[in-house]
Amino acid sequence: MTNRINILILTAAMLLSGCSLYRKYEPKETVPDDIMGDVVQQGDTLSMGAVGWRELFTDPLLQQLIERALENNTDVRRAQISVEQAQNDLRSARLGYVPTLSFEPEGALMRFNGISDGAYIVPLRASWQMNIFGQVTSRKRQARARREMQADYKQAVQAELAANVAASYYHLVMLDRELQILEETQVVWEKSLESMRVLYEAGLYQSPAVYQMEASLSTVRSGIVEVRSSRVIAESALCLLLSEPPHHIERAAYGDFVMPERIHVGLPVRLLQARPDVRQAARAIEVAYYDTQQARQSFFPDITLDATLGWSNGEGTVNPAQLLAKLAGSLVQPIFTQGRLKARYRNARLEQERASLQFAQVLLNAGNEVYKHLHICKKTEEKSGYLASTVRSLHEAYVGTRELMNNGTNTYVEVLKAQEDLLSAQITEVENRYEGIQALINLYNALGGF
Repeated sequence: MTNRINILILTAAMLLSGCSLYRKYEPKETVPDDIMGDVVQQGDTLSMGAVGWRELFTDPLLQQLIERALENNTDVRRAQISVEQAQNDLRSARLGYVPTLSFEPEGALMRFNGISDGAYIVPLRASWQMNIFGQVTSRKRQARARREMQADYKQAVQAELAANVAASYYHLVMLDRELQILEETQVVWEKSLESMRVLYEAGLYQSPAVYQMEASLSTVRSGIVEVRSSRVIAESALCLLLSEPPHHIERAAYGDFVMPERIHVGLPVRLLQARPDVRQAARAIEVAYYDTQQARQSFFPDITLDATLGWSNGEGTVNPAQLLAKLAGSLVQPIFTQGRLKARYRNARLEQERASLQFAQVLLNAGNEVYKHLHICKKTEEKSGYLASTVRSLHEAYVGTRELMNNGTNTYVEVLKAQEDLLSAQITEVENRYEGIQALINLYNALGGF
């Protein structure tokens, strides 16, 4: 009776100690309220992270390109393979609760003193690892966390791909606009050069005026060649994102696309919920937690039940064969492992600390990106009005200067200067527009939208 009581007490103690090893991971990481600086309006309840790319990029041609990229891009397909592999690992971990079955027939032929004899066994063996200390549960939970990590990684790849396709698309649109400005300028300056040559032949202008105008016109023509080459390179880069050979990309004309009028940044906590890289970093802490839990569980016994059922003729003395049944249990308790178990546990704890530090850094990077891109969005929006006014004013100045030159009041120098200033302002306006679009796309990606 005393021995039974002692065994029950020992078993209860082992079970109670194992209960702590079943604890599920509970996130403790917090997001500071000032993680995105002073750009967040605390009253916001929406976030661009909740806006799908179809709502942000309303251009039908762009939407078709993004859909093709998501379907064909090799990076997305590789990410999907990683997700499927992690799902297979999770299925395998879930089956750890059920016994393993194996069919292991054996046979032997013996000859002794001229007498031959045969023995055989045809068993079906089962082995079951008892989950007393949570080893199987920890492996299953860790496998689930890894699967979620891979799903977050896939979303990050998809979001970045959608952003890159949109950026490339709008870059092409802006290059089209720059080319249009340069070609229109070329036509106007060619007419100006013809007028100067006529006036030069009439003796009203000196040769330096003609040479200066020719040099300016050559600069514009050189710019046209450069922009056309940039368009071909940009189309090739976009085709690479589509996993297609280089070809012409159909796109809308400048000014036909519509971007969101308002940007909702949302509360800092939404940054944690929306950004896939932040979720991935949080999952890494969970994976490290269960790795630490398994390292602790390795100090406890590994209890296994084995069962065998089949037919055997023993050593050849029983023929025909008779039913064989066997049930056995084993307990393996580590005692001295040359410090390997302790080293594994300590390293697992350190890896968990490393994952927490990485999570904090990812959060800091995320907040910094949001702050930077939102600032650029606001800056380009403020500049757009001033630049539009500058272009209008310089255009009026050019028209007026040219009329004065025709009346003999101004010289070619004032006209040439007005033409160059107008061209520079027009190009700057287009570049500022694209900078704003690029910042908006980056902001969308920084907030985890997809």
